[in-house]
Amino acid sequence: ASNLALWADDPRKTACFEELVEGLSVAADKRSKRASVSFANLHASRISSKAFVDLRGPDKELLKSQLELVAAYADLRADRLPEIVDQLTAPVAYWASVLGLVAHRHRKTLQLIDIAIGLGIHVEMRIKHIFAVLRPGEFSPQIQPVIPTPGHGSWPSGHATEAFAVAPMLEGLLDQARPGKGDGAASHLQLQRLAARIAVNRTVAGVHYPVDSAAGRLLGTSLAEFLVARATGASLRKRGFDSQRFVEQDGTPRDFRLSDPLDEGPCSVGGPAMPLPKADTLGWLWQEALKEWA
Repeated sequence: ASNLALWADDPRKTACFEELVEGLSVAADKRSKRASVSFANLHASRISSKAFVDLRGPDKELLKSQLELVAAYADLRADRLPEIVDQLTAPVAYWASVLGLVAHRHRKTLQLIDIAIGLGIHVEMRIKHIFAVLRPGEFSPQIQPVIPTPGHGSWPSGHATEAFAVAPMLEGLLDQARPGKGDGAASHLQLQRLAARIAVNRTVAGVHYPVDSAAGRLLGTSLAEFLVARATGASLRKRGFDSQRFVEQDGTPRDFRLSDPLDEGPCSVGGPAMPLPKADTLGWLWQEALKEWA
């Protein structure tokens, strides 16, 4: 892995990413509207696949009930439109603004961000294909999105998945870089707020429902935990999201809220911790990134 120090940035990221996703798989049961993300150590003497994410998708009635929330978010378009357009591509500059990331000092950290975003895309597109959820504008001509509607499924939100994959990954990196200093904890709220704003901007734009962001938050958080566990040889907990429980107690449409816990309501976490093998190339990049914050 030390030979990676001699490699150019893009081939290095490719090598790390390919090792990271080796053994990842997505399975679906369309009858129950469920999908799972699993990992198998392909180098073990006995190969077994274990799920670490379980997702239940929304039905049409839930989506239709969420349309009034999507329509209400249109009031924020005048304020948010520059951000919405700027975030059509990966919003790395926004993460940089929170932590003071600069290219000449944090090259390896920025590469980890790219890998986290790539991991989100790798998994989310499979799940989007499985559930094939229609966009808000396809249900109602009154939504009138302010950006082109993406040509793939709505649930879960890709922007939310990727943003919530980056935020916890950076928190974990900062906490390990200077143990006891609480750097990750100190940055936690602002990183989470940024991830939530990136997600909500897509609802403001008219291309996502709040339930898309909630599912993306759960999926992205789990993928961040997977990335950190593979980089460090740690363990992983199983997480779940049930769209059919994404309603208020009185049955009214539920909005996406950052304050909602990730271990109750539509979200769940539990089961025995799953130990993951350390990915050598990704582990090397992680250690190099740690040095940038020492």
